Amino acid sequence: MEATLASGSHESTIVPMQTDYRNDPQIALTCVTFIDKDLTAAIQTQIIRPLQELEPEFYYYPDNALHLTIQNIRVINNPPHFSASDISKVQRILTEITPPAGPFEFALAGLLSMPTSVLLMALIRPEYDKFIRDFRRRLTDAGVSDDKKYFTDEIMFANITVCRYTHKPSPEFLKKLQEMKDIIIGPYTAKNVSLVTMNAGASPSKTAMLDTYQFSRI
Repeated sequence: MEATLASGSHESTIVPMQTDYRNDPQIALTCVTFIDKDLTAAIQTQIIRPLQELEPEFYYYPDNALHLTIQNIRVINNPPHFSASDISKVQRILTEITPPAGPFEFALAGLLSMPTSVLLMALIRPEYDKFIRDFRRRLTDAGVSDDKKYFTDEIMFANITVCRYTHKPSPEFLKKLQEMKDIIIGPYTAKNVSLVTMNAGASPSKTAMLDTYQFSRI
């Protein structure tokens, strides 16, 4: 996946490289779970700070922006690619499918080097795969199908974006990424999902929380 995307030979949706992610006016509609303080601290200490030492000008997600992406709805654009009606449709779907599902446990293991960003992979269990496939089907049936192009629809995983590039990374940075590619952060359980609008950097000033839905507590 890394090699194919780096060569530009696959039409996956990639957020373009920017110089100011905090103030980027392009907005997405997406479903995420904001991570807790313990996990945030682990990511900052074990991943972000070592990378930041090598490329301090890159955009690194602050504590209150770090999140695990559950399901994209509309990719970033200015003006946004969604309406109030689209939001209402997604809210109805989440109201129906979230309460009986989950909570979902992820194994946070491995860094993925994308053309313009670095992701911490969140490996999933079969029940999460089933939940997401059903969610996507319902979105399509409601006329608000996800407009993001994925590398593959066969293999599913979640992720936490930790860094976005503002320029081409240095060889030292890429070497460090390679050294860290098999990093294991540990398990994480998502107890809820939030429907939000945000920019590519999840900048707090550009993020609006629309609703939060709790997964089953059984």
